[in-house]
Parts: sequence; C-alpha cells; structure tokens
Amino acid sequence: MTAFGRELERLREDKQVTTIEVARGVGIPQSRYRELEKGIRVPTDGQIQRLENYYGVASGSLSGLWEAQ
Repeated sequence: MTAFGRELERLREDKQVTTIEVARGVGIPQSRYRELEKGIRVPTDGQIQRLENYYGVASGSLSGLWEAQ
C-alpha cells in the first residue's frame, strides 16, 4: 500500500464511512476507490480534488502524497 492509499484509508476510517459511501460521494466506482486505497490505480487530478473536498482536507494535501511516491 502506498502513502496515498494509507492516508485514504485513514481518512475513510476517521469519517466512519464505507468504500461504497466514499465512491458515491466522489462519483467513482467502488472498485476504483478500492484500487486507489491499495495503490493499484493512479488517481486523476479530478479524483484527487474530489477526494480532498469529500474528506475536507486542504487542497493539495493528497496530491502531495501521490507526487511524493
């Protein structure tokens, strides 16, 4: 798992939501979200922005994790 994926998982668990709820909230399939958490799939800029908005984190905080890999 990548640092990006670990942070997604931590944010999801902190918010106490399921992968289905997150996926619906950001408008992506659940399978895509799970792949992002596992580090299998490369997120698009739009997906990162929607995830940052969904979790209420600072703009660029998740993209910074992804770019650091």
